[in-house]
Amino acid sequence: MINIEHLIKEMPVGYEAACFSEKAIERKRNIKHPNVLMKLCLLHLLNGCSLAEVSAIASIEKLGEVSNVAFMKRFEKCNGWFKWIISQLVASDNVLYQKPEWLKDYRVIAVDASDVREKGCSGRLYRLHFALDLFKMEGLQYKITTNKTGETLRNFEVNKGDLFIADRAYISINGIEHCLNKEGNFIIRLRKNSFKLYDSSDKMGEEIDLLSLLKRLGDNEEVLDLNVYANGSNGERIPLRVCAKRKNPDALIKTQKRLKRTQSKSGRKISECAKAFNEYIVLITNLRDKITTNQVLETYRLRWQVEIYFKRLKSIMDFGELPKRREESIMTWLNGKLMIMLMIENIIREADFSP
Repeated sequence: MINIEHLIKEMPVGYEAACFSEKAIERKRNIKHPNVLMKLCLLHLLNGCSLAEVSAIASIEKLGEVSNVAFMKRFEKCNGWFKWIISQLVASDNVLYQKPEWLKDYRVIAVDASDVREKGCSGRLYRLHFALDLFKMEGLQYKITTNKTGETLRNFEVNKGDLFIADRAYISINGIEHCLNKEGNFIIRLRKNSFKLYDSSDKMGEEIDLLSLLKRLGDNEEVLDLNVYANGSNGERIPLRVCAKRKNPDALIKTQKRLKRTQSKSGRKISECAKAFNEYIVLITNLRDKITTNQVLETYRLRWQVEIYFKRLKSIMDFGELPKRREESIMTWLNGKLMIMLMIENIIREADFSP
């Protein structure tokens, strides 16, 4: 069990002043001090105390008289404060999220989705679609839908200069067009038979047999960089770029085991073409040639941060059930969980350091 007092001691310098500047506390009524507010928030976020329990603890411990409704409103106002703390933790020497030079002009965003079950007797299943700024480690956007809503870039707002990194669940022409229409960028893992690729913008251009080109690659140091075109929803050709390389031997073994498990669970036979395609990392992007193939492939690997994010939230931070319904509360809760994770990372690094 993480000690709440220990966490508060690990807060970055200036976090108390930021509580006021970020308007988590505007009027010193009931809860007057940032330390008190943080302690109550951590009881809620870390120990899983309900709003009513937090209210009762505040009264018993003489931290302040605050009703469960009043605490909920105060908690919702902490989102900016939590984000400020996250920015300080990420900027510290202990958290090494250095942006490579070739990405300096982009806001790099990893997107993923995870199913969460609503607390209570209904137990309804929802899908959390989440966008994470990989170098600020800040939750940027979220969308909660039923589990029937698929994973697509259309679930997210796109701004000029954004670079979205997504796995093959997100590969679709509609999602790509959504990104392009907003002057955004993307690196997405390509699935076998996602859509047809052509060698020319001309309607007479021939379809590309991508698998045949991939099979010409030698070891995992050799790469494929290919300008291609795909049919847009309006029939016009969209210029794209394929970057690919063969997986290393260890990754190939893991892929073969995963495909075998998938085939066993689904009862459907996976085609030999699909198995062959899975021997490669194949990405599609709209980034131009100034970013090399290896840099595109390296950037895609950063996407694992968002998967680690979900894994930690579920396994360590009790993310399996979503306790919030109000829009303001959900983002505060998500960023509060991320804040705690980063602080725990700092504590672990300090404990592991050997003089």
